[in-house]
Amino acid sequence: MIVGPRIWCNSGLDVEIHRDLEDPLTFFDTNRKRAEITYMTAAFGDLSVFCLKKGASVLQYAETILPSYPAKKTLDQITLEKKGKIIDDQYPHGWDKLDWDVYELMKNPFKSFYKVGRALNVSWQTVQDRFNKIIKNCKIWVLFLPKGYDNYHQAYLMFKTEYETDLRKELQKLDRTTVIYKFEDTILLHVFLDEILLKSHHYYRHFFELKREGTIHDLRVSVPIEWHSPYW
Repeated sequence: MIVGPRIWCNSGLDVEIHRDLEDPLTFFDTNRKRAEITYMTAAFGDLSVFCLKKGASVLQYAETILPSYPAKKTLDQITLEKKGKIIDDQYPHGWDKLDWDVYELMKNPFKSFYKVGRALNVSWQTVQDRFNKIIKNCKIWVLFLPKGYDNYHQAYLMFKTEYETDLRKELQKLDRTTVIYKFEDTILLHVFLDEILLKSHHYYRHFFELKREGTIHDLRVSVPIEWHSPYW
């Protein structure tokens, strides 16, 4: 039901997208172990590969949205009525090298302060103090999926909208986590849909209706088929 938690800081993350690859899985298998990769997904549809990597700060915002349980709405019931932009994630100023080292080793927050201290040649109290400092600039990355990770049909919905804050509030009314990314003023939603195929198509139709209304633009739909992250 729950995947994670991990602590996560949006700093120096670039976005790499490939479309219309003839064989996205070959590209995926060849490139997923690149040193700069933090997350990579192969997909079919409009996107062939979606990738987050260390580099220029192109990723403006990302979040695993905390849902409601029981649900207040389903995905095909969300409405977009009030315009508003999500505030970009802020770079964590004031971190020194030890802060970054603690962050890298404690992405899993249940890791022992003692073991991290031994790895960094500092005391466990120092690690604890640094962790308590950096956690203030981090998000908790966790997926809440009531039916279990493998019991949903996953999809990527990519589009632009002037109703970003309304969209985030509506996604909080679902009974499962939705992952939201924003880059170059484009929204990418990683959604978890009920496994019933016809119902999944109904969800897609709703987003095409939102496009018809003019509340979202440039809608693209893809289905992830394999993913990799060195941090999970």
